Amino acid sequence: MVGEENGVSLQPASESLEKISGPRETPESPAFGRPVLVGIALFLAFQYAMSLWRLTRTSGGMDNKFNELARSDHMGFLIRENLHVLAGYVLLWAAAAMLVIPLAALLRKKLPRNRIALIALGFTITAVLHGYFVLRLVKTRPYFLNETDFGHWYFRLLDVVPEAAKPAVFTGMFTILPVIVVCWAAWWHLRHRPRTTTCLLLAAAGLFFLPPLWQKIRKAPVVLASGKNNPPNVIIIGSDSLRGNRLGCAGYRPARNDGPAAAGVSPRIDQLAARSAHFTRCHTAIASTLESGVQLMASQYPHTFGIRQMFPNRDTVEKMARDTVPLAALLRERGYDTAAIGDWCAGYYHVTPLGFEDISVSSFDNFKIYMSQAVVMAHFAVPLYFDNPLGYRLFPQLESFAQFVTPGVVTRRVTDRLETVAQTRRPFFWHVFYSCNHLPFRSSEPFVSMFADPAYRGANKNGVDFDIDQFIGGTDLESKWKALPSEEVRQIRALYDGCTRQFDTCVGEILDALKRNHLDENTIVIITADHGDDLYDPGVTLGHGLSFNGAAPSYHVPMIVHLPGASAQVVEETVRLIDVAPTLADLCGAKQPANWEGQSFASWLRGESPRQTRPFFAETGFPFIQFRVPGIERPKLPPMDELTTIDPSYNYQFVLKDKYLAPLIAAKQRCLATRDWKTVCTPAADGSRHFSLYQISKDPDCTHDLARSRPEVLAPMRAALERWIDEHAETPVAAIFPGGEPE
Repeated sequence: MVGEENGVSLQPASESLEKISGPRETPESPAFGRPVLVGIALFLAFQYAMSLWRLTRTSGGMDNKFNELARSDHMGFLIRENLHVLAGYVLLWAAAAMLVIPLAALLRKKLPRNRIALIALGFTITAVLHGYFVLRLVKTRPYFLNETDFGHWYFRLLDVVPEAAKPAVFTGMFTILPVIVVCWAAWWHLRHRPRTTTCLLLAAAGLFFLPPLWQKIRKAPVVLASGKNNPPNVIIIGSDSLRGNRLGCAGYRPARNDGPAAAGVSPRIDQLAARSAHFTRCHTAIASTLESGVQLMASQYPHTFGIRQMFPNRDTVEKMARDTVPLAALLRERGYDTAAIGDWCAGYYHVTPLGFEDISVSSFDNFKIYMSQAVVMAHFAVPLYFDNPLGYRLFPQLESFAQFVTPGVVTRRVTDRLETVAQTRRPFFWHVFYSCNHLPFRSSEPFVSMFADPAYRGANKNGVDFDIDQFIGGTDLESKWKALPSEEVRQIRALYDGCTRQFDTCVGEILDALKRNHLDENTIVIITADHGDDLYDPGVTLGHGLSFNGAAPSYHVPMIVHLPGASAQVVEETVRLIDVAPTLADLCGAKQPANWEGQSFASWLRGESPRQTRPFFAETGFPFIQFRVPGIERPKLPPMDELTTIDPSYNYQFVLKDKYLAPLIAAKQRCLATRDWKTVCTPAADGSRHFSLYQISKDPDCTHDLARSRPEVLAPMRAALERWIDEHAETPVAAIFPGGEPE
């Protein structure tokens, strides 16, 4: 009891304080944790509100018509997506409590002991932890940075660490430190709240470990598939936009060659090429992913299967499916396991059915996925905290998003599947397709900085500074790209080299998995691409499939074919992507359909017939940019957001408007190349056709037009190219030049 004096009750100061600010909290009491939890909630609520503001501001600032459509016609969908993300914030609140409450208990003695102070302490600790994880993202996944609106100065804090000390410092900061803190926090909870903590740890263990463990227990004993009488397995591994002349085995050497860069851009692919058939001149008939993918699998030119640009409508796709016989369908009939595995660049497999029984790829061309991804990336907490297996379980749609299906995810899917198929004796035919080399050339560390100048601090540090609104809403990026300073060009090329090295690492992991599962001696491995990319070579800037200027590097793809038991060789004669399916059909014993237009080169691999150069016919793709051709006024086409629309009845796909199909095809450039010569047809605005001529053997960059000085060469090549354009008929090189190619 408290004494009285003059009738007035005397109370200790601590009891008076309790009336003002509540009881004195201790770490063991629930009253201690509640205000800390409020502080955490306030910080996350602030982040959520800022994300909504960022989403609204970004959408309002965009000029392209698709964002206007999202706001006007799909606001309900956007609201539901934001509510879905809110569930993630609730989970973050619970997870943050496990770390913040112990840290608050550690710091509480140095602060006033009242609820307001504890709320502020919870808010501050959460903000500091959030800042730490942002720095960790800068180091581990810089490809997410262009999706944020944070100050660049903060991203540069890690640059103060000396280059030589970075491996040790970053390992301590971002690997060892979080393990120590999490273990300490778990110990604190076990000490102060043992029952609650034990239940949470058991639940977490069950969530993370029991399902994978159960799957392993259910696995049958491994049966090796290495018998000599088994049909050959086939795996095609490609990277979108990988150029045929930017690999080490093609003679390419990057500008930087110190440290990890000393091994070059493709050490594992180079090793494979040294024991395989390396085709140095392989070309695609169209440098656009969807159309190129169909030609690869169906062995037809785009004008035959009917898809001439990357936004086909439902009728066009259904007609293609009826009229083609893809290689996967043939091999499925022979008992093959067929699968397409990839990230967002492989998303066309969701659009174009090509005979695969299993499709494990992400998607981006669906408009609702586009909107959902825009919402997720506006909430920076999602890429920051949910880019992991738990996040994919909570938000399954993340596995369809470009930023989350990384090359590492694709590779794990392939290696896991190899473990499974090794237990069966079933042959397999897989297409594994990465987006590693696609614009804007983003990759993870160490690849993003491996070939770059360490002193570079410009806008292209983590990827090409790319304005999507200008790309969608305009056609004149050529002037901007041509004006890029030389140091920016060097950085962009270095980024591309890092992307190639990342792809090479993925290839190496797949090759190792083949050997580990005893599948390498019976598996045909092909390294290729859908197309290449322009990298400020003579006559070009950036992009692919937009012109035949210069050497047209975006039409040159790698072609390395490893046939177990066959001799290694370098093949300089021209082949095409349409020739791959006939070749594999021959090697697997499948009969080729009559409507395939490619020619097998299987006999070349076996050394059974002489090699002859094949003609390379090609056309440009969707006109995102209309590059200038000197002396020619080209047909005018509107930008992408005017050329296309969204079809709600076709799964909200982007499709070309019907009225633009004929003008788009009429405006396409076409090309024909033989071993030594190349001619390009450029349609003019007045309906005429302009032809240029180049001697590849003496002018590989195609800078000197010989159309006027060598009419005897131009005439037969022009006739063959126009026959291909108008009659869809291919002319062999021997028929173009019966007496052999002119000098």
